[in-house]
Amino acid sequence: MKIKKGCEVTFHYELRDEKGELIDSTFGGEPVHYVHGEGELISGLEEFLEGEEPGFTARVTISPEDGYGVRTEDLVVYAEADNFDDSVELKVGEVVETEDPDGETIEFVITEIDGDKVFLDGNHPLADKTLDYKIEVLEVA
Repeated sequence: MKIKKGCEVTFHYELRDEKGELIDSTFGGEPVHYVHGEGELISGLEEFLEGEEPGFTARVTISPEDGYGVRTEDLVVYAEADNFDDSVELKVGEVVETEDPDGETIEFVITEIDGDKVFLDGNHPLADKTLDYKIEVLEVA
């Protein structure tokens, strides 16, 4: 069976950045399961897998536009420290969550703390990155 909208797909991947540094891999662990065409993967990877079948192996390079997007300064904001719940550890590198007006969860990374100001970056950590994937499709149902 070929991968098309609505199919359940199982695959392994290895992800490297443009410098060849390993970011993540499922080889040797649990593979990824997703429903094709539901937006569960980045668009470039989903488009690449369209029409393939079990046993397909390949490498593909995904641009930022088809991956996690281009970094935008609109997603870099600051908040006063007293706006955070006491259970939130305010330190650089910590991820904090909030909800947008539609109730969707948004994650921000604390990038700087200057006195009472906490600077937050809502860009995906892989925004602006060209991504190199090694793919092995295991199952299509």
